[in-house]
Amino acid sequence: MQSPMSMLTKYLNEIGACVTVPTLDAKAAKSLPIFVSQIYELHRANLFEREYSLLLCRCEHRPTPAEVEKHLSLARTALGPNVAFVFMALPTFDRKRLIQRRIPFVVPGRQIYLPVALIDLREKPKGGQRILNEPMEHLSAPAQVLLLYHLQMKRDSDEWPLSKWADVLGYSRSTLTRVYKELSITSLCRTVPSGRHVTLALPRLRRELWESSLPHLVSPVRTRSRASIQDKNLQMHEAGMTALTRLTMLGPGREKVYAMSSAAFEAAREDRKLLQTEYPEEGTVQIERWKYAPGLLSPDSQVVDRLSLYLSLQDDRDERVQSALTELLEQMRW
Repeated sequence: MQSPMSMLTKYLNEIGACVTVPTLDAKAAKSLPIFVSQIYELHRANLFEREYSLLLCRCEHRPTPAEVEKHLSLARTALGPNVAFVFMALPTFDRKRLIQRRIPFVVPGRQIYLPVALIDLREKPKGGQRILNEPMEHLSAPAQVLLLYHLQMKRDSDEWPLSKWADVLGYSRSTLTRVYKELSITSLCRTVPSGRHVTLALPRLRRELWESSLPHLVSPVRTRSRASIQDKNLQMHEAGMTALTRLTMLGPGREKVYAMSSAAFEAAREDRKLLQTEYPEEGTVQIERWKYAPGLLSPDSQVVDRLSLYLSLQDDRDERVQSALTELLEQMRW
């Protein structure tokens, strides 16, 4: 069986990294904080005419992206700017988060992300597989809504035909046809032909479905604006930190946050039910314009649904927010 460094060298040579064989540098590793040196093994290599410090993760439990970001800062202080992490395996969801934080990494035989040198992001090892231009293929808004509805609101165990999904969600049949194709391609559902109807069969273990779908899901927030509300009866849902404060033990934020669909926001602005402002002023609120109507997944509440709220805040780096999001998921009735 090949060693991790042999696999790394082979991969880097395959993609033309002009690599020198990575060499162990135990002496330089002593300049790292002790806890960091316990997690990673330090190797040096020349990639694309730059000397890199390669930190091979040898920990059984891989650090979280937030932890890796802290390790990167410490490693750069000790070793210089050209630092990259080597992971022998990396889930797509973690890969996305590392890229968002611009953290260089290599997964031998599969992926490399060196922002100043090369990006090679493949879903599968070499062998005729397509190289993706984006870190992840995301679901469309209607597909995400259907999935989140199933996870949170659909309590029966029946497999619904597309016609029923169309009635419940208010989407057209053609839209639902595209949705089931998306979910089938991503292996999040299977279709069951039944006469002239197509029935969607979603996994019954909802927690597992949520975890497997996470890499395909994105924040529902399209843009954020500030506004002064002129009509007290304007339909909005508490969102962002306001919603997270209401649903968890997190302390209150300084600014009220609400969610509306983009279409509802534009209609309210045209009717002067709200006045958009550039800066926070007394009485203004922050409004998130969502890719779908918040009421679709939270019809009986003034607060947005938990899973959409999670997705809207999942990239917040505040540890208190991350702790509250964990609490939010623990509240779910899977």
